[in-house]
Amino acid sequence: MIDLEQKIMTRKRFSTAVEQLVAKGNMSYIDAATFIIEKRGMDYTNLKKLLTDSLKDKMEAEALRLNLIRGKKGNKLPI
Repeated sequence: MIDLEQKIMTRKRFSTAVEQLVAKGNMSYIDAATFIIEKRGMDYTNLKKLLTDSLKDKMEAEALRLNLIRGKKGNKLPI
């Protein structure tokens, strides 16, 4: 179960909550992170401090796929 009402949100708790929301339903990583930030009434500037390297990579890949950010130059093989 996802507990969003804990007083202190650590990187581990945030990452676990995002992963659970993504696995539970049809929510993307970006949407899940946004949902948690809004649900807790946090400022979006806190998001950078809460992201783990794994979560950053997943969100970056998602943003690239959705053409929200530009990718690095170079050839990539499709995965």
